[in-house]
Amino acid sequence: MRTQQVSRRYARALFELEQEGAKNRAALEKLAAVAAVGDVQDVLGNPNYAASLKASVLEKAAGSLPAEMKRLVSLLCERGKAELLPEIDALFEQMMRQAESEVEAEVVSAVKLSEAQKKNLAKVLGDISGRSVRLSVSEDKSILGGLVVRIGDRLIDYSVRSRLEALKRAMAA
Repeated sequence: MRTQQVSRRYARALFELEQEGAKNRAALEKLAAVAAVGDVQDVLGNPNYAASLKASVLEKAAGSLPAEMKRLVSLLCERGKAELLPEIDALFEQMMRQAESEVEAEVVSAVKLSEAQKKNLAKVLGDISGRSVRLSVSEDKSILGGLVVRIGDRLIDYSVRSRLEALKRAMAA
């Protein structure tokens, strides 16, 4: 079975617990961050270490954990799946954003955007999509000016580079 399918099952279970009122989101994030560290990954992926040792490493590094998360860590370590924690966390966060009607928008601009511009852009994109928007902004001077926005499966390209290329194609025809 593919790891994504396995991770999705655990993420779904955690998501359902969260919907019932459990507060495990921060603990899962801490565990995923710990499991993503190179040395910890080596321990988690090594079959020579006992499951109890792996669970102990994760629990001590992550700090205090709710009872549900301790059981999850123990279960993942016993089944040899503890290295899936970062993937489980990513899928869980995706489920939470969908439940909260939040969508991720990747924005590429030629220049650094101010906080006011980011806030205004998030509002406009929220109006377009009908959901709240969380921006991920990066810079790329090669677009010359304007913005390239990817929101969900939509690509909105208002870059100067793409407009110049369209003009070039139109003049060549």
